[in-house]
Amino acid sequence: MSKSLSFQGGTLVLYDVDEADSVPSVFEWIKSRWRCPAYHYGQLAGWRSEHDIRDSVPRWQPLDLTLHDDRPPHDYQIEALQAWDAADQRGSIVLPTGAGKTFVAIHAIHRVNRSAVVVAPTIDLLHQWYARLTNTFGTDIGVYYGGEKLIKPITVTTYHSAGDLIANAGNHFKLIVFDEVHHLPAPSWGETALMSPAPCRLGLTATYPEEDEQMGGRWRVDDLIGPIVYSLRVDDL
Repeated sequence: MSKSLSFQGGTLVLYDVDEADSVPSVFEWIKSRWRCPAYHYGQLAGWRSEHDIRDSVPRWQPLDLTLHDDRPPHDYQIEALQAWDAADQRGSIVLPTGAGKTFVAIHAIHRVNRSAVVVAPTIDLLHQWYARLTNTFGTDIGVYYGGEKLIKPITVTTYHSAGDLIANAGNHFKLIVFDEVHHLPAPSWGETALMSPAPCRLGLTATYPEEDEQMGGRWRVDDLIGPIVYSLRVDDL
């Protein structure tokens, strides 16, 4: 039987792998299988290759996206995207309100060119993202919240609904974008990032959480998304 790695309800599960000494320490033996939170997916690439583990996790699709918004990015937006690329497309970009964080994220989606999910803090912002993505890419955009649960290669959800979406279809997205990422340390919302196998992660905010806002049972954004890769103050802007 071939050894394989699969996605199941926000976790990675190993099949037909019995050698405890070769299994990375992120895995635990639970219900007769080696399992770990899905966010470890990216760091397991070398181990999978070395041990000939068949990768059954990715369900994301290549996207043939055309940008219908032909405005050129500002220099600082280009610098932010370059810094994110240099960090293996993981980390947070901190820009002042009104500095075009959505524009940066749209270009990040275009660069990755694979299925992506955007997590927004409110339904109003979800609708704004939906309209912006629809107009920019000229393609059907999925929405997942409340009574409307339509999953597309590019989907927008809310922090409240993202847990269910990621548990059920987290391996359909190679990129996960957290708008207003300072909300992510909340215990229930941070679990969304923990359950996602997306190797590409982008956090957007104007107010990165302080250290004391990431303590006492709350998640650390660095651990879930990656470090701050670019930051610009309003005075510098």
